[in-house]
Amino acid sequence: MAAPAPQQARLSTTCHCKAVRLTFPPLREPANECLCSVCRRYGALWAYYTPDEVQIEGAATEAYVWGKKTLSFNRCKTCGCMTHYTIVGDTEPRVAVNCRMLERDEYERLESEQSDGD
Repeated sequence: MAAPAPQQARLSTTCHCKAVRLTFPPLREPANECLCSVCRRYGALWAYYTPDEVQIEGAATEAYVWGKKTLSFNRCKTCGCMTHYTIVGDTEPRVAVNCRMLERDEYERLESEQSDGD
């Protein structure tokens, strides 16, 4: 009988009050500090995944959708932390995890880059 394949390490992050937890694979590329009109105000640092790669647990989140209504920004209803966003509709299934929710030691090890978000 073959040995089971080793399970890939996963990262886990929570909102401030720990009501929402996201678990996801290690980053494959530098996290993105998007400077669009919304993301720069949130101070978010995004890592991108397919929906099946991210497990979202805990309390239900509250969504903010604006403009062309293509992104759903999700925050904890209790503490207000922006935890992730999803794509609205079928155009490009994606979950973007806000890496600023990681514990400080994990966050400080991340590589990141900026984009204008336009």
